[in-house]
Amino acid sequence: MGVKAVAPPHAGAFWRERLGSAFRTAIACTIIGCTALYGPDPVRHQIQYPSVAYVTAILIVSNATLGTTLRGSWHALCATVIVVPSTMLCLWVVGTSRLTEAGATVAVGLSAFMVALPECLPILTKRIAFAQLVIIYVGAVVRGHDAGPVSHPVHIAACTALGASGSVLALILPYPRLAVTEVKKQFQTYTENASQRSTLYLKAFLSQDKSTADDLIAQAEPFAKSGTKLLNHINRIQDGVKWERYRLRDFKKSFMKMGDRLNNMETPINGMKMAVSTVTSFPVMIDEELKTYLRSERVNQTLKLEHAKCFVPFDDAVTVPERKDAQFDKSIHAITSVSPTHKNLPAFFFLSCFEQLINNSSMNPKPESLDQKTENKNAAGESRIKGNVTPSSTDRLVFALKCSVSLGLAVLLGMLFDKKNGYWSGLTIAISFVEGQQPIFTVANNRIQGTAIGSVYGVLGSCLLNQIAEIRFIIILPWIVFTSLLQHSQMFGESGGISAVIGALLILGRKNYGPPKEFAIARLTEVSIGLFCMVLLEIILQPVRPVTLVKLQVARCLARLDECLNQILDFVSMNESIKKLKSDISELKNLIKAAKSEPSFWFLPFKASCYENTQERLSKMVNLMQIMIYNMQFITSLSQSCDGDWKELQEHINGNLKILKETMGPCVKRLQKITLIESKDVFDQESEGFFDLESGSQLNSEAGLKVIGDFVQHLEEVTDKIQGEEESKRKTVLHLNSLRFCIGCLVGEARQLEKYIKEMIRCENPYTQVEFKKSCYKTDVANSS
Repeated sequence: MGVKAVAPPHAGAFWRERLGSAFRTAIACTIIGCTALYGPDPVRHQIQYPSVAYVTAILIVSNATLGTTLRGSWHALCATVIVVPSTMLCLWVVGTSRLTEAGATVAVGLSAFMVALPECLPILTKRIAFAQLVIIYVGAVVRGHDAGPVSHPVHIAACTALGASGSVLALILPYPRLAVTEVKKQFQTYTENASQRSTLYLKAFLSQDKSTADDLIAQAEPFAKSGTKLLNHINRIQDGVKWERYRLRDFKKSFMKMGDRLNNMETPINGMKMAVSTVTSFPVMIDEELKTYLRSERVNQTLKLEHAKCFVPFDDAVTVPERKDAQFDKSIHAITSVSPTHKNLPAFFFLSCFEQLINNSSMNPKPESLDQKTENKNAAGESRIKGNVTPSSTDRLVFALKCSVSLGLAVLLGMLFDKKNGYWSGLTIAISFVEGQQPIFTVANNRIQGTAIGSVYGVLGSCLLNQIAEIRFIIILPWIVFTSLLQHSQMFGESGGISAVIGALLILGRKNYGPPKEFAIARLTEVSIGLFCMVLLEIILQPVRPVTLVKLQVARCLARLDECLNQILDFVSMNESIKKLKSDISELKNLIKAAKSEPSFWFLPFKASCYENTQERLSKMVNLMQIMIYNMQFITSLSQSCDGDWKELQEHINGNLKILKETMGPCVKRLQKITLIESKDVFDQESEGFFDLESGSQLNSEAGLKVIGDFVQHLEEVTDKIQGEEESKRKTVLHLNSLRFCIGCLVGEARQLEKYIKEMIRCENPYTQVEFKKSCYKTDVANSS
């Protein structure tokens, strides 16, 4: 079979998406700038701090839809309600003329602590509140008696309202950018992407030689990467839907089911890739009837996934009927009639995934009656896993202290350096805080670079249009578009892009702030002061390297994997744990990316490949467990039409799943212990080597064969006893062998996981001889067979 070139991935869609968001940001800033510079006098009198409006808009409108913008505007309103009354009271009691630098520092610090501590407040609300606190109290010190205790906070509230309203208008004009529309459009694009990938994997499965199959798999890789981006984008923007369709009953609940629909497409495609990748020799040993069917135009049309493209995820009344393909059921007769071997197991697994994809059946149904039961069953496991990380109450306290002290210190040092421009040291870090930890040095570096290039652009623009200052705001528009695109670059990231646009806006989008060159230098210095305070407090209060966070997240993922294995006979509970494991793996991926960007200083360089391989193995195990659930549920549904010895078959399957749990469970627990132990507690140069967690024998490749051997034992005679339609028996054999492949691969992936975690330990201790004499596996399965 020749390899035909395929169309490039949907890079154009991403480019148009980002360009559209950039223009929306430009529209919002234009509305604010025109209002602040050229609006009616009563309005301009209230907008005395346009920087607050610009910052509010940038935080709300970047990469937003109308729904997320409405949500951001609500958060801005909440921040205003929290900050303005309390600051009015404080300024009235103390008096603006008597407020000193020290008093403003204490007021900012205490107020920031009270804002940062509650868990119920979203991070955007806290950021906007921090910015308001800095401007209000520093402004009161700078302006003294001219800053009225009531009028001054009201001006800040008016500027915040301008920023929020400008953001909403930007998402409405010239036409609304609805989250509902964007999700539907991205869903269509993702479906096309999934169709292209599945077609390539099918061609690889039917290839005549391995080199052709490998080439087709490589062709699908760009589509897989763009598919991941599309999924992430859909997950990000779908939260805004409920703000647009709030009148629909149970809308949020029905809409969120679309995540499961997307998962039902993504998981079998990943399974098809795994199946083709594990085929050792080509062509695959399947009969001509099945090959003819898989090459038919019918299959080609089916893989276009037109039934999925027509899916409307916004109404519980709309359901997608399960597709039945009698020709497929008939064509698998020959392959299900032969005795399965280790060599042809990938073919069974591929066909099972193929059927799951074209049927678009619900892989992970979650009956409503079992919702509460699932939550109760997972509560104990959730609390056990949280024991591996810092308690949430402590996290909130540390975050509140970090915000309070760093903001207060930045405000104090900023005003001591330049009282007139003391705003910018605190304002810079006010919009930089995140709950949890972030790559602090990378963020600080990006912000200082973004501020520098934004300030340079602003100064150059002011010099070029010095004689016609009233229209200099026009030249900021292309810069807003450029820096909005810059937020998606690896060099600057979101923090650098936001700093670049704000740096230019504060020079070109305002008046009466003095000479642009002097202001740019003063602000760059103030920004450096603020970032220094943020980095300093991060090091003091949370002196944990990103590498350590990655290691802790690996342990968290292993604990979640152990929870999945413990629930292997309860598919509803297991499915919920798998969803949480996927979330943990996604966080692990983000932490690895952050650790790679941080400087090593005097520590050993971060060995990213070990952790990336660990993350990949965990992701594969998630896919395998999800497909295993699908096969089990399919077998259960087929049992409804079968008579005879189905109970015996079910007991046989449950017994082997229990063996799988007993084989892998102890290993995962011990691997988790290994990752949580500090190196200094484990190794000793004069000792024999590796710390003996628990004695045991290593699980070698025979373990997987043993589990598979147990599974296939009596399988043929049990299936022969099943009475019913021949089609049901063929389907049972297909999914039983697919399940058999899943079990074997899970054991194999667990062994690879152990290998990479050992490599991770060795990389952290390069000067210590590490001997893994005691394996993490407790049972010697090699001799049991």
